[in-house]
Parts: sequence; structure tokens; C-alpha cells
Amino acid sequence: MSTELTYEVGDWIVHNAYGVGQIKKIETKPIHGEKVDTFRVRTKDSVYWLPIEEADSSRIRRVVNKRKLRRALRAVKSQPKEMAKNYKTRNAFIKEVFIDGSFIKMAKLLRDLLALQKKKKWNMTETDAVERIKQRFSREYAVTYEVPIEEGRQKIGELIIEVSNRESKENK
Repeated sequence: MSTELTYEVGDWIVHNAYGVGQIKKIETKPIHGEKVDTFRVRTKDSVYWLPIEEADSSRIRRVVNKRKLRRALRAVKSQPKEMAKNYKTRNAFIKEVFIDGSFIKMAKLLRDLLALQKKKKWNMTETDAVERIKQRFSREYAVTYEVPIEEGRQKIGELIIEVSNRESKENK
């Protein structure tokens, strides 16, 4: 392992599929019959091994910094954009946002889904998306501000209540 590493042990990262996790150590693991150097990443609920040579993939990013987090939280509070009327189109868009993994795009998706809920009941994909975004934002908030996860959940919950209440008032 002589190449420059993208991440180091102790770094917090976000994987599009596994969410927020911390690199705990570097291990050599057999993958498809070959020994591969991997990051051992611990998430809230699991452990996964990320091959070091795949660490610069678009599916992986560092946990956001405070500036980007504040920008995303402002995006959640901004004027929502109307979502497609067709649920299949909305579901496809949600999938695209999660594949992309952009924190700002997820913030805008959350904003738009909160506005949509005032007009119609969410489908399962929309409900799941909001839950996943809340969890990811809570974890990233906690890591970024170095506070307990409960404080992250509380802050994100308060934000959602604030936006939902605003949407209710505007729709009266």
C-alpha cells in the first residue's frame, strides 16, 4: 500500500448505500480470491469493508462541513419546488437523488417532499426517502458538530416541524 490514501483511519464518510460511518482501521481482506486492502467502516448499524482503490468513487464522500450543513439546512427552509404529479416520475427522481448522494440535493428533496405532504399523502418510496434523509442528516449533524446523535435528531426534527408548520400556514 504505497499510494496516497483518500481517507484515513478516524475519518467520517458517507456511502450512498450504507450512510454515515467512521473508518476504524485498514484491513487486508480476500475478495474474489485476491487480497485487497480495505477500509473497515463502522456505521450505526453495521460494518462494511470499502476497498481502498474504490474510495474515490462517486458513491463515497466526506461528512459535510459546518458551512455546507448550514447551506443544506437553509435549502430545506427555502421555497419548495412542485414535484411531478405522477408518482412513478417522483419515485424515479427520488432514486436519482439517492444515487447521486449530494447533500444539497437531498435537502431540496426533503423540502419538496414536505411541501408535497401538505397536498397528498406520501407513498412508501416518499415516506422511506424522508426517513432516510432525516437519519442521514441527523448523523451528519451529530458528527459535524461533535454532539450526541440525539441532539442531531432533535435539531433535524425541529427543522422539519418548522418547515411543516410554515407549509400548513401557507396552504390555508
